[in-house]
Amino acid sequence: MNIEPRAARAAGRPTRPLPRWATKPVRQLTAGELAEALEYLERHRPDDDVLGRAVAGEFARRTAATEFADQTSTPPHP
Repeated sequence: MNIEPRAARAAGRPTRPLPRWATKPVRQLTAGELAEALEYLERHRPDDDVLGRAVAGEFARRTAATEFADQTSTPPHP
């Protein structure tokens, strides 16, 4: 995990506002924010494999956990 501050943007590059999920640790993102982050990474940073894998892995874990919870909480049909 990199704890160093991010480098300043190159001069002359326009600054876009950061998405609301960009300042949160991956584990604190909601499922919707994880999906949004994956879409953003695919469009804007397709070569960032490390971040893409971290977000995709957390999204997969969260989705699987939700699916398991839904299956186990539903009462069996008679």
